[in-house]
Amino acid sequence: MGLNFRNSTNAAIFVVFAYPDFSCTPVNYSKAGWYRVNPGQTIQVWSGFAGGNTFFYYAEDDFGRTWQGSYFTQVPENAFDWCWDTGCTTCRNVGLRRIAVSPFVLNYTIDFIRSSSQRKPASTTLRMTLPSKATQEKPILRRVPAKPKRLQQGKPQLQKRITHKKRTK
Repeated sequence: MGLNFRNSTNAAIFVVFAYPDFSCTPVNYSKAGWYRVNPGQTIQVWSGFAGGNTFFYYAEDDFGRTWQGSYFTQVPENAFDWCWDTGCTTCRNVGLRRIAVSPFVLNYTIDFIRSSSQRKPASTTLRMTLPSKATQEKPILRRVPAKPKRLQQGKPQLQKRITHKKRTK
């Protein structure tokens, strides 16, 4: 049971995800990263019932592809497990995508793909996700996750985190 990330691209992907955490205030979410997902690999980042929870994720590879959204928070280059609002002077702002998992789903997988030709039919337990389009615009408003529902809690799998190797350009 849990939340999984699968890499169906040709390059290693580095992932940050956010999960419900009622010990964090005022935003009841924690963020954890970096998880390295090699091509063809699937890793579990959340152990426990995934259904009914809302998670957030951001990913990037060394070719400059990103899978990002509109929920911005600060992340460091080192392995971390912080409350949503925690930041640092050397952190960078990244936008996370929101994913609401349907109730009664035990396992949920987010599959990173490069092109729409890799898509498969829709499923309640799998989401195939394309890289974001390149954009330079800054967010107008700062979006934060809404308060999560109190459900049976799982826990993040923190032992798989790594220090994110900075891309060189």
